[in-house]
Amino acid sequence: MALGVFEKATTAKWLENDPLRDFFVFWDEIDRIHLSVFNNFLEKAKNEHDWQYFFENFPLLLLQHMNGGHERWVIPQKALGSEYRTDFVIGEKDSDGFHWQAVEIESHNAKCFTKNGNYTKELTHAVKQIEDWRSWIRDNIQYARNDKNKNGLGLTDIVPDLPRLIIIGRRKDLHEKNKYKRRDYGIRMNIKIHTYDWLYEMAKERFQMLHRLNNYDSIN
Repeated sequence: MALGVFEKATTAKWLENDPLRDFFVFWDEIDRIHLSVFNNFLEKAKNEHDWQYFFENFPLLLLQHMNGGHERWVIPQKALGSEYRTDFVIGEKDSDGFHWQAVEIESHNAKCFTKNGNYTKELTHAVKQIEDWRSWIRDNIQYARNDKNKNGLGLTDIVPDLPRLIIIGRRKDLHEKNKYKRRDYGIRMNIKIHTYDWLYEMAKERFQMLHRLNNYDSIN
């Protein structure tokens, strides 16, 4: 259920002491306008740089697939020492603590497989990027977990083998024969590989769920 005015005021007060407050997202504020903007941008975007800019401006559209507690963050271009810079690190917090996920953004025009069924250079590049981030976090795990006011990254509870997500391409470009190959590759690498259509559908389903809940609350 969406947060009410009182809950949001309470959260805003709590955020005053959160070192990551600038990246906090009220994810349940998603509405039809967000969906329309997302859908229109699928036709206007030219490359992954456009999508980086888009999700930095509409961060709640990047985390609607998450299912944890109310508290969620979207951190763009997180520096990992001097070696790497992520596209995004997204997180949520529930009774078990913080849960973080690394997100690599590729172009919606990119494909996962060649005509011969081999992995494309775009997918191979995305996997290497996100694996480099994982390796860095594994080698610097305590620094990554330490609070920002203690000269750390502030990614509390982050785990060395954190979940990874690659957003690439469109569903219409995925051939049926490669569907299981993509899934198996993702399972083997512990990386979820999804299209922009999937991300849009996650946002649409979350909006529809919240809309139903709000209508139910207004009746009862």
